[in-house]
Amino acid sequence: MKINLNGQKLATICLLIVTMAACNQDNTSVSPENVTAEDNQAILDETEAVFTYNEDLFGGFSGVREAATTGADSVGVGMRPLKKDNCATITRTQANGVITIVVDYGTPRDCDGRKVGGKMTTQIPLRPATNASGLFTQTITYEKFQRGPRTISGKHSVSLVLENGKLVTKESFTQTSITTENGKTILFNSIKARKTDTKGTPLNANDDEIVITGSTTATGSDGKTFASTITKSIIVKVACRATSGGFPVMGIIEIVCPEKPKSIVDYGDGSCDRTYTVTTNGVTETKIRK
Repeated sequence: MKINLNGQKLATICLLIVTMAACNQDNTSVSPENVTAEDNQAILDETEAVFTYNEDLFGGFSGVREAATTGADSVGVGMRPLKKDNCATITRTQANGVITIVVDYGTPRDCDGRKVGGKMTTQIPLRPATNASGLFTQTITYEKFQRGPRTISGKHSVSLVLENGKLVTKESFTQTSITTENGKTILFNSIKARKTDTKGTPLNANDDEIVITGSTTATGSDGKTFASTITKSIIVKVACRATSGGFPVMGIIEIVCPEKPKSIVDYGDGSCDRTYTVTTNGVTETKIRK
């Protein structure tokens, strides 16, 4: 079949092709500000994930201290055994006054519905000081540690301190890297402090809120540097974990990049969801974290 095209029809078809190409390009492009906000969210997600896993391993950080004092281990010696992980080999050794616990997933693979791999090594003193604070510090090393789509490598320090008579958990990540789902690398250092607001019911943990402050400096997946600061405390509600998986439900983060407009990340009004907004240069995007 022969098709005759006059000049006007040919021009119309060319314009349509150009327009479709432009639309496709717009849909797949990501602005530099969005890349930075996504990288910062990946840092928040991964640091919260490893903190929570480490805490759950001991049944809470009161259990960490108890494990150090009583010698609790994965075979049930002591009052609090380590939580079982079907995908990992967990070992406990003791030498020179230090307990070393290794969670080893080995070669990356799928297990229990998630990707796992690498190793986490936690060291804690055998006998924490019994002075006024009575607290201690954990030193954690991640070696391509993976419990999901991303891997993390680096050093993590977790300290329990008393401030105004209340327990505060202080963290630092140094020389830490995250490898994203698409193989890109994010390098960062981060400090955090977290407190538990019992909402006046210390015997009922279900209404507790975790209040997090801190800041991060990073080199993003695009090779650009940025800094982020929690300007309004991040709130994680225990009651929301079943629906939001521990995602922040309130709080604001300010992200600053050299020679770029700052971005404001807002986690909302306290609703149990995984929705947040990113505002840059007056333009606000609503995002849902998968």
